[in-house]
Amino acid sequence: MMGRGGPTHNRITTMGLATNTRYVRETEVLVRKDRILREVVRRVGPCTLAPSKDHFLALAEAILWQQLSWKAARSIHVRFLDVLRNSRPRPVDIVRAPDSALSKAGVSRQKIGYLKALAAFFEEKRFPGRTIHRFADDEIVGMLTEINGIGIWTAEMFLIFGLNRLDVFPAGDLGLKKAIGAHYGFDGLRDARRLEAVTARWRPYRTIGAWYMWSSADSAPLAGEAPRTGE
Repeated sequence: MMGRGGPTHNRITTMGLATNTRYVRETEVLVRKDRILREVVRRVGPCTLAPSKDHFLALAEAILWQQLSWKAARSIHVRFLDVLRNSRPRPVDIVRAPDSALSKAGVSRQKIGYLKALAAFFEEKRFPGRTIHRFADDEIVGMLTEINGIGIWTAEMFLIFGLNRLDVFPAGDLGLKKAIGAHYGFDGLRDARRLEAVTARWRPYRTIGAWYMWSSADSAPLAGEAPRTGE
């Protein structure tokens, strides 16, 4: 999903980091401040997070993965691409695709509507394209959440995996909060104060910290872990 990059097992240094990865400096900052995260970094290896070159596809994938387990989402994603006969579908492909064909791929009626709304947004040239990098995180979230079917969680996944914005913490992702609680010894779903204390240490690289939590649990971020509000 969205060029996420999973954990790798490349050679790591005494800092627990490989020298041939994109976010060495940022991860070094984090492990100096957080000994628990340091151990996670040692086990997981280098951060392989990489930005998506296809913003439309990144958002379409985020919609497909809403409220699903990794296994179910992956299966539907593969069938979705097969139906469109294109590994990198364009907005017009989804606009023209019959609802019945998308439904046979396992896409729910609700998500078909969301995908068509996203495609229309791009077809109408309302997405800023390459200039998206000039926008602040909150501006991007505000813009994307105007699209039917995209809520805060989906917009945050785009910030993280689509654009690799470095200081994003998706507070609606229950799986992420569970992973943090498991590592730091508290109930990540209920103890908001301790959760905030942990993630505050990761600023301004909360994205990297979140990536390591997801990777340590060997699970992708899923909207099924977020409030069921069409996000």
